[in-house]
Amino acid sequence: MPGGDWPSDEWLHGFADGQAFLNQLGRHLKVELIKAGYGSLVPSSDERFWGRTGFNNSLPSDLLYTSNWSERHAAFVCGLGTFGLSEGLITSKGMAGRFGSIITEMYLSPDRREYQNVDECCTRCGKCAKNCPVNAISLEEGKNHSICSKFLGQILEKYWPRYGCGKCQINVPCESKIPQKNNENTN
Repeated sequence: MPGGDWPSDEWLHGFADGQAFLNQLGRHLKVELIKAGYGSLVPSSDERFWGRTGFNNSLPSDLLYTSNWSERHAAFVCGLGTFGLSEGLITSKGMAGRFGSIITEMYLSPDRREYQNVDECCTRCGKCAKNCPVNAISLEEGKNHSICSKFLGQILEKYWPRYGCGKCQINVPCESKIPQKNNENTN
């Protein structure tokens, strides 16, 4: 595999350190909300949250990850964006980012959603598929989680304890904004 196919050190550190920051910020906001009289919890830090990372016994480098809470899906429900071909969430600030969530009793007025469909912000240009070093994304099938997970397992083995790839989120039209839709895809 050519060197450019591995994630950058910046991405590996940003992925792990970004999550640590979100966890710390979430805990701080939870404390402040509770002090203000609003019951609150941070799902990813709550004892009821579970996430499992492991390896498929039949394929030692096939990293499996599942959890009972998805920050991307919570962000989608809250109206922050829609899913792309690579299944990342495309927001007004783009796809290359991280999410955190807090569930609170504090009433917040709902915002008007700017979209109607689950994949409305994606132009299906295919750039994320072209960027994927292991061809885990296709216009026809979307993202193949098994292929992606196997590559993430290889990254984890090589860069332990950090992992992540992000090639489908950078150098794409939706990296830092919602891309303009035109009548023809630019494959």
